[in-house]
Order: sequence, then structure tokens, then C-alpha cells
Amino acid sequence: MTRHVAILGGGCAGLSLAAKASAMPDTRIMVIEHPDYKTAKDHNWGCWAVDGMQAAHQMARKTWYRWAIYSEKKAVVQTAQHYPYMAISSAAWKGHCRITAKRQGVEFRSVRLSHIDQDQTGFRLVADQPLPDCHHIADSRTPDIPQGIMLQHFRGVEILAENPVFDPDCAVLMDFRCDQSRGIHFIYVLPYSPHQALIESTMFTPHPQEDAFYDHAITRYCEDIIKTGKRQVLRREAGIIPMGFLRPRDDRLDAIGGNGGAIRPSSGYAFTFIQRQIDEAMLHYQQKGELRFSSPHQRIDLWMDKVFLTVLRHRPDVAPMLFSHVASALNGDEMALFMSGLATSRIRLKIIMAMPKWPFLRAMFSGLGQRV
Repeated sequence: MTRHVAILGGGCAGLSLAAKASAMPDTRIMVIEHPDYKTAKDHNWGCWAVDGMQAAHQMARKTWYRWAIYSEKKAVVQTAQHYPYMAISSAAWKGHCRITAKRQGVEFRSVRLSHIDQDQTGFRLVADQPLPDCHHIADSRTPDIPQGIMLQHFRGVEILAENPVFDPDCAVLMDFRCDQSRGIHFIYVLPYSPHQALIESTMFTPHPQEDAFYDHAITRYCEDIIKTGKRQVLRREAGIIPMGFLRPRDDRLDAIGGNGGAIRPSSGYAFTFIQRQIDEAMLHYQQKGELRFSSPHQRIDLWMDKVFLTVLRHRPDVAPMLFSHVASALNGDEMALFMSGLATSRIRLKIIMAMPKWPFLRAMFSGLGQRV
């Protein structure tokens, strides 16, 4: 019997799953997209080229085997031998997945979905156009984000600079030499050449700032810190990523991607975890003949993230020191594994030993019951 599967949402998770259609024989897949999907702007997804990320690595716009974290007091530069940091174009990845999925017979429908009915035989999708019933739904739509949760919010520009101030072999993951008066704030730089780079003003706080705040931070960084000279803006990007523990949008449906807990709570990184979640689902399908999704994170990592987020919420002033300590304790490959959810016990122990004990002890014993 042919099983009909609907994928809700044509973002990273939905399209990455659709591109795996050939791994699910006897399954007919339909992707349900919002009619406005073509208006989505291209942006970068950053992650590390760890094992299992070969396809993304081949498509990366650029990779870096060195990256830096700056505070007012020190600069920490990490070097990787095996797992470089990489920037992936969202438009390129989604376009690749869409073409791959269509070649495998996946159907795409652009509709406005109003609600979903369920009975013993499956699901009925009610939209502004008729849709066929389906047996299974993979829901990659944006999850509901509770008020007050920690957010990663950013606004950035890709520029051409008059002066050759960028080191194209070294990305800047965090530069805390910027205004810290409104919470955790850093500048993120992906250098593509000595004259060209993406520069983002990024914050970890429960509430986004007005656009002028980020723009001013980028201007000050360019003029006072790295001294770019005159700048030409090539493009802009912005976003908000929840940093916390979210419930799926609809408990009746199988959630995937950010809706299915794929976003790493302590960092906002998601691309690697989305691919791992889908790969694990494909393996389960091959073994059991059923499509099921689970969290791509290890429980110990989620526990550490919860403690870390509690510290950041209550002691944002220590953030530059914390991130510098983590970077100082690990080499580049160890950092890549930790940030990608592949840390060994030895790596986790290094991180724990590098942390200032009092803020974390307080978080462990008094803050874990609070929402992060």
C-alpha cells in the first residue's frame, strides 16, 4: 500500500526531508508551502563540517579552519585540522533540495492552510485549495515561541570595504568589543576576501532591539574597531532564533526541524541538527518501515544547555568571559564537535573545568526550575 505523507513547510527541514524521498519507497510525498515562500531572502547558515555533513560541505560558500572569539581583554583563536566552519547559502541549499525532491517525484503545493482534521484513517488538510488526505504529517512550521524566552536576534550586512582589513582565512564567531548595555551583544564576521565580509550585530536577550541599534553597532565596529574605510553594502539579512526548550506547534503531528527541537538551545545552531534528525529518521524507516522523528540532541547536552542558559539570563555580564574560557579550553576540532552535539566526555569535562564555578552552581541549584 502506498502511504501518503505531507510535509508542512518548505524551509530547511521540510525540503531536506523531501530530498530524501527515494529512501522511502511506497511513500508518496507532498510538500505544503505558504504562497509567499518565494519572498524569503537568502541568508547564511553557519555550522561545522563534521561527519555526516559532506553534502553541505561541498555546497558551502566558504570554509574556515581558523576562527576567533574576542573580548575586551583577550583574543582566542582556534585552529581545526579536520572540521572547518562553513557558511551555507540558504537559497542554494533549499534550491538543491527542491530540485532533488522533484526528480524523486515529490509534489509541491502552495496553499493557505487553515486547519487539520484527524480521524482513524489519517489526516485531512483544509486549505484555500483542495488537498488529498494523508496518512502521516511531518510538521516543520515555526513552533510557538513563549513570551520571555531567550532569543538570538541579529541584523547584518555584507559589505565591500575600501581597506583590506579582513583575514579571509579566519572567521570571527564572537567579538564582544561592542555595546553591552542592553544585554549579551557581539559582532559576527564571515570574511570572504580581504575586502568583502558579512558583518552581523547579534544579541542574546528576551527582546529584540530597534533596527538602528544593530546598524549603529556595525557602523561603529567598521569605523572604530577594524577601520574598513568607505563601505559598499551588497545585501542585508536579519533573523530571530529561539534559544530554549519549545513545545511542538501541534501535538498530533510528527514535528521536525525547529518545531521538533532541532535548534540547539544554548547556541541557536540548527542546520547540522536538522540533517542529523532526518538522517536518523531515514535509518529508522529502513529498519522499522515507519517514519518517526526524535530529538537530535543528547540528554547531557540539553542539561548543560539549560544550566548555561540560566547563567546567561541572570548574569549576562559574564558572557564574554564564559565564551572566552570555553574557547581557551578547547582546540578547534573539539569546539566543532561540542557545538555540533558530538562532544566526548573528555571534551565536556574540559568545558566544565573551564567555567567559573559559582554562577553555575547557583544555576544548577536555584535556577533550573525557571523558564529559559
